[in-house]
Amino acid sequence: MRLTLILSFLALSLQAQDPSGEEAIAKVFAVLSGAETKLPSLEERNPLLQKGAWEALAYIDRSRVLMPSAEDLMEAVPDYYHFKKDYFLFKLINPKNHNEYGFEGQLKYRWEKRDLVVLSRDGKEEKDRWTLLYLDENYLALKMGDLYVFFTKTRPLEH
Repeated sequence: MRLTLILSFLALSLQAQDPSGEEAIAKVFAVLSGAETKLPSLEERNPLLQKGAWEALAYIDRSRVLMPSAEDLMEAVPDYYHFKKDYFLFKLINPKNHNEYGFEGQLKYRWEKRDLVVLSRDGKEEKDRWTLLYLDENYLALKMGDLYVFFTKTRPLEH
């Protein structure tokens, strides 16, 4: 499956390069398949994570495929995450209208090794656990349950 959204976002965000569509898809697939990883130290993660906001771009559903190929890449709805010091804001796309956000909220988080632990708003209850697959100044990839999700840096929204 060729993802035009992936191609346009990656083409814009890879500054010094002019990737072809195949190269952009190959980059996303390499990250989501685990062939390419970038795991900054714990001290480096928060500055990278908190500089700007993130928008979901593509995913692979690992519950449906054990040995993924580039054809298994799916275009993600552009859910939005903006990480701050110890909490993050999220805006999830309305499933009935993909042109607007539906559910929004704020939750706390902390790091435990490679896991970004999602906590309740008051920080007392663990809600979820996402495993870091990749993080640099432009890209983020997380294992969120059975979904391996690739994010790209986006402009922060007014909150």
